[in-house]
Amino acid sequence: EDKNQDEAVEYDFKVDSSVPIIAFARSVDEENIKVSARATRELVLKGLDLSIAVRIASEKVGGSGGGHRIAAGASIPLGKELEFLDAIEALISSQLAGNCTNGPA
Repeated sequence: EDKNQDEAVEYDFKVDSSVPIIAFARSVDEENIKVSARATRELVLKGLDLSIAVRIASEKVGGSGGGHRIAAGASIPLGKELEFLDAIEALISSQLAGNCTNGPA
């Protein structure tokens, strides 16, 4: 039996908890990008709502999404990642500044 198969892999990195994490993965159909967004409770208490931000940002680039205040996901067209990031960054900044962003901006 190979001992390495049973050993846990450890990573030594720090995550900036003052901003949400946004991750992309190519979907099986190769035409869309899956988006996953996660935040901390502290960010939610400061006004962050990823469900709204992900929904609006994904719709702006021709996709769809939603979820919960602390975690949300979307599907966007391939090639729209940077446009999505620009949109969601503006929405998140607005939310954290105390501005209510509940609909199309």
